[in-house]
Amino acid sequence: MLGTRVTMAADFFKKPFREAGINVAIPDREAITFIAEKILTELERGIVRPQTQAVFLNIMQRMKDEQGIDAVILGCTELPLLFNGVTLPVASLDTMQTHINALLDVMLADRSID
Repeated sequence: MLGTRVTMAADFFKKPFREAGINVAIPDREAITFIAEKILTELERGIVRPQTQAVFLNIMQRMKDEQGIDAVILGCTELPLLFNGVTLPVASLDTMQTHINALLDVMLADRSID
């Protein structure tokens, strides 16, 4: 999982996966610091730097190699901007798009969100 420091530390994304038998890995402390800083100082301001993108891709590759991840959860609304048109080293789950799809399903089915 990649996201803000709070998202990576908190249980609100990890718990449903864990309950479904899926382990959610987070990066090492150094990577968490880098990710949190770049989200605040670049991505939230619409700044997408190739060197930042390269480090994020390296973090994902390291997580794949060292932690055996199969996919990455993009747990911050700005992260998809960084990877637009880029092939990632693992599959990805864009939480913003997932929320949009769920809301559309609810709206089109005219039912309430649980």
